[in-house]
Amino acid sequence: MKILTYRGLDTAAIPGYDKLAGYLAADDFRSADVKKVGDNLYRARLDRSNRLLFSLYRHQDERCALMLEYIPQHAYEKSRFLARGAQIDEDRIPAVEPAAADEAPELPYLNPKLHRFHLLDKVLSFDEDQEAVYQQPAPLVIIGSAGSGKTALTLEKMKDASGDILYVTRSPFLVQNARDLYYANGWESEDQNLDFLSFREYLESIQVPKGKEITPRVFHGWAARQRLSKELKDSHRVFEEFQGAITGTDPERPYLSRGDYLALGIKQSIFATETRAEVYDLFEKYLQFLDEQGWFDPNIVSHDWLSRIQPRYDFVVVDEVQDLTNVQLLLILRALRDPTQFLLCGDSNQIVHPNFFSWSKVKTLFWREQGDGAPADLIRILNANFRNSPQVTEIANRLLHIKHARFGSVDRESNYLVRSCGPTHGRVGLLKDSDQVKRDLDRRTANSARFAILVLHPEQKSEVRKHFRTPLVFSIHEAKGLEYENVLLYGFVSGEEKRFRDIAADLGEADLQGELRYARGRDKGDKSLEIYKFYINALYVAVTRAVKNLYLIESRPKQHLLELLGLIEVHEGVEHVEEQSSSLEEWRHEARKLELQGKEEQAAEIREQILKQRGVPWTVLRGEALAQLEDKAIVRGEKKACIALMEYALVYRDQRLLNGLIQNGFKAAKQPDKALPVLEKKHYLPYDLKHPGGVLRQVDQYGVDFRNVFGQTPLMIASHMGNAELVEALLDREADTALVDGNGLNAFQIALERACADERFARQKLPAVFERLAPPSLDIQVDGRLVKLDQRSMEYLMLCVAMVLFYQRLGENWGVHGKLLRAIDFEDVLAHFPESIVPARRKKRSYLSSILSKNEVDRDAPYNRKLFKRMQHGQYVINPLLALRVEGEWRKIYQVLSPQRLASRHRDPLRWGDHVYDPNEWSERALEQLRRQLQTLSDPDAKP
Repeated sequence: MKILTYRGLDTAAIPGYDKLAGYLAADDFRSADVKKVGDNLYRARLDRSNRLLFSLYRHQDERCALMLEYIPQHAYEKSRFLARGAQIDEDRIPAVEPAAADEAPELPYLNPKLHRFHLLDKVLSFDEDQEAVYQQPAPLVIIGSAGSGKTALTLEKMKDASGDILYVTRSPFLVQNARDLYYANGWESEDQNLDFLSFREYLESIQVPKGKEITPRVFHGWAARQRLSKELKDSHRVFEEFQGAITGTDPERPYLSRGDYLALGIKQSIFATETRAEVYDLFEKYLQFLDEQGWFDPNIVSHDWLSRIQPRYDFVVVDEVQDLTNVQLLLILRALRDPTQFLLCGDSNQIVHPNFFSWSKVKTLFWREQGDGAPADLIRILNANFRNSPQVTEIANRLLHIKHARFGSVDRESNYLVRSCGPTHGRVGLLKDSDQVKRDLDRRTANSARFAILVLHPEQKSEVRKHFRTPLVFSIHEAKGLEYENVLLYGFVSGEEKRFRDIAADLGEADLQGELRYARGRDKGDKSLEIYKFYINALYVAVTRAVKNLYLIESRPKQHLLELLGLIEVHEGVEHVEEQSSSLEEWRHEARKLELQGKEEQAAEIREQILKQRGVPWTVLRGEALAQLEDKAIVRGEKKACIALMEYALVYRDQRLLNGLIQNGFKAAKQPDKALPVLEKKHYLPYDLKHPGGVLRQVDQYGVDFRNVFGQTPLMIASHMGNAELVEALLDREADTALVDGNGLNAFQIALERACADERFARQKLPAVFERLAPPSLDIQVDGRLVKLDQRSMEYLMLCVAMVLFYQRLGENWGVHGKLLRAIDFEDVLAHFPESIVPARRKKRSYLSSILSKNEVDRDAPYNRKLFKRMQHGQYVINPLLALRVEGEWRKIYQVLSPQRLASRHRDPLRWGDHVYDPNEWSERALEQLRRQLQTLSDPDAKP
């Protein structure tokens, strides 16, 4: 058996390691006392007290033992690979034989020269090129095609950095995916303070811009309302010109003047010289549109923010750097304390519209910032592809040859072909566009979430939908980030036959041989070269979206470009296309993934066409509907409305509404403890069953995030009930954890709310729910800046608990005792939280006081998140100027929470001699004073 060790595992410091490794290498599991303790997790005995955790894999005909973790003193509960707080009774676990390795998972690649492996969501073995890059110190630029492993390599290099670290890229989906990969399998380091940010979030971390970021869809809608000439009808090209030529290129100014834009060279603009005056006229209207409609351009904001940025990171990683402009990249690099400590990675061949990115510009930018101290050699190239099949990679390489021969090199660094290391064999086929072919293709692919159709222009999608039922139809502008097992290119070449004919022109097979060499374009004055580059770039991007199989359907398949690609045989049938069908679970996952990528059109079609979801048939009590119910119950005294309002008040612990019902003679509201079990049986019983089929049937009908009458989603209710299995099932269906209920609490905070009030729930049910539901981070806005509170920080938990205590304790504390939130309130509720969630040292009052004090609004201290405002000695409220990002929008904290719901329990009037004292009246006056104070503090400019 081959022995491999996990990065960072110091085998020299493990007692008895060499002896144990010898046993495993010899397949002597009996002497190693091997027992299975988890999913592909085994423990071996080092000595009486200490254990070693490892996994079993196979590569080709070889067994492999991957050594993961040293477990001293049987401390399985501290393992990062086992379930949180795992308890292992070794005497009850049977021994394992070496034959278990024969059923182990297969490793797709294993470098025979390296005995070290890396681990993200899966095992990584670096090839020679990747290992060389891994060993290379910063500064570093990594160039690699899709599937080259550059993101995985980058994340592993991040783990070796220390201090304040930033990972940033343009795509929010890629950010979330990178963060999930980074922390997979329990990775953590006390030497790191990490920020995973999309570029928009990075802008917000400097200062939150006013308005919303302009998007291609919004721009397209605006451009469609303008009177434009034929040359400007393609709004995507115009948008790229605004984003890549007029703005974003010159760090000295937010955008080019009219004169400087008109004077740009041929290779610096998408548009011909004679068209640029009209382009700039439209740009001036665009600036006015941004200002009047509350949108912002990220390039213009980036330039403005250059004067605000301060060095604050020790190491920076920029992923997919080709998607950023010069000014955006400069804004990122200026956040470095040491300007050499960066790592950039990307692939300039994945650019669709020319945004004038080149690696030479990146180097020039760095040299200008560094001066004479800049290292000469920054760039490393990865040309292995571990994702696409060899057949797809061959087509992609031929396109690179054609692009190089026709247009020359963008720069010296972009001249490389891709070497396929993909484990699967695929197929590339050219199909004749006929009604029969389209019918057969539709029948074989309509139900598959692993088959997508790409077109060159957005308007072609309507033509595709006449013949194909799949919702997975994308224009090339939407293709970024897509990856499907099977891809069909519909009319890509035939639809622009003349332009592709001009591109192929006089090229022959000899032009597609050998390696790429650096060369300038044949004719620098030929503007068509820059205009036509879009088409070859688009075809390259489209081809590389296919992981395994690629099909082109063309009405005129006999074309020179297709011959150059080796696509000579034209198929009249589709017998070779495998018929596929995906489960509803796969479609739900696909819809959620597309939503995260911003492809809402296709996600909505999946929900409507495939999942067949519809709206709920009941009225959800929010906004006007809730106000009308209050009027019927409290003002008119309608009994049915009183019952409904009491139920709502019980769900949200709204003592104010209960008091109103009591004062209007509705006696049942005086005994909420009796009414609550009836409520839960009436509305929540299906959520507490071992097999909640009724809940899941409703999910299938109305969608996983439907709202019940109280405005709660199934995930919120499952978390309140502590039903971890149902929570898991809903998350598998892509339930949205960020949605909030009527109290402004998300599903995770709802579980905390129950745990803070119910000690038994906290001990028995919270751990499993906590692990599944806790969001990776909370987005807060302090002093106009985005701050991400990471799940691993105590500030994260303290803010969530403070939001819960706002309803549970603040009203009672202030209305009855004249007290706000104190460290003792946090201590009381956290005391019965399991140690796997809150360690004992973090439950002590002194520690909780230090967190409150450290994060006071008026305190000047490093890493102060300004979460709390101290109103009196030791008494706090959540900072009234703090804002939360809720369901994608920034909202002030006391717009998320509801101060009007602050109330203390109703108390019967007290008689002192001849005087009747009403404690409710006193309490309400005190609480009204607090509400007004919070409102004034939330908006200092408002009149008191």
